[in-house]
Amino acid sequence: MKAKIITGSIIAIILILFLVSSISAQDNPEEETTIQTLSKGGLVINYPSDWGYSQANSNYSIMSISKLDSIDAAGIGQVNINFEKKPVEGDFYTFVNTTYKSMQYDSNFQLVSAGESVIADRQALEYVYTSNDDNGVEREHKAVWFEKGGQAYVLLYSAPLDQFESNLYVFDYILSDIKIT
Repeated sequence: MKAKIITGSIIAIILILFLVSSISAQDNPEEETTIQTLSKGGLVINYPSDWGYSQANSNYSIMSISKLDSIDAAGIGQVNINFEKKPVEGDFYTFVNTTYKSMQYDSNFQLVSAGESVIADRQALEYVYTSNDDNGVEREHKAVWFEKGGQAYVLLYSAPLDQFESNLYVFDYILSDIKIT
């Protein structure tokens, strides 16, 4: 009889703890991630709400999003995805490949991989490389390039080396879901 009472009490305590944790999770809506949409420069992207619009330090930037907890005092995200558009000078493939060919002469950059991919039914070029910035921070980058209307578009994901893999899923999601208008 005591064993049944003890077992019943343990089950009741577990249920109460479960209910309390469920209620406290519902009372904290800022922990819930939702999908946000951003449309600019001929691109429409969806991204998680723990990322937000941020400043980019490129003159060719259309828009930039960053992981919210990585944005510094200047508004620049240390974990970011930058969307750029540049006029194509000559052949698209030559234009893009020339950019990365020049990196081989700069000791601050190390090309990891290069290849082709598809983004929103368009042929694309993909490059992964590492860099060292002026502050000595080693970063990893994944760039995906495509052409539209005489413009070279690049989607560039960048993060400190120790944060690259853990945040890459957001970039991959954007690539799989992007709309080019």
